[in-house]
Amino acid sequence: MALFGQFIGTWDLRVRFFDRDGAVVSDEAGVWSFGWVLDGRAVQDVLIYPRAGEDHVGARSIGTSLRRYDQVTDTWSVIWIGAVSGTQIALTARAAGDGILLEGPDVDGSPLRWTFTDITPESFHWQGRIQDTDGTWRLEQDMRARRRPEVS
Repeated sequence: MALFGQFIGTWDLRVRFFDRDGAVVSDEAGVWSFGWVLDGRAVQDVLIYPRAGEDHVGARSIGTSLRRYDQVTDTWSVIWIGAVSGTQIALTARAAGDGILLEGPDVDGSPLRWTFTDITPESFHWQGRIQDTDGTWRLEQDMRARRRPEVS
């Protein structure tokens, strides 16, 4: 449970999206909050980032993931739900070196690869890549996270 349990808490983000040519098309602040659910048997997160100049409900991009550990396969089943986009994506996650690798199909069937790297107690780096029809992996999204100090 430690693989995703290490993220429990709230993280401030820099969220960037890229076009097919690798140019930044969006660069925004965001918040990613992780917590235990289902009596500690799963980890759920909520990811929120405002669209440029907008931070009110309805003008935000928001989604959630539910992550459940499978002891038999030593992997995690992950479901991402994009509340604004209407997307739902199923992924399988596992430890990969010092990071975490999530893989599964995008809504159009294209292979996705999401990674958590450079993980420390205070920060991590997340990237989302999609495989193009020619087999190359293209960066779609990049997030840098810093743990928000706990308020006592």
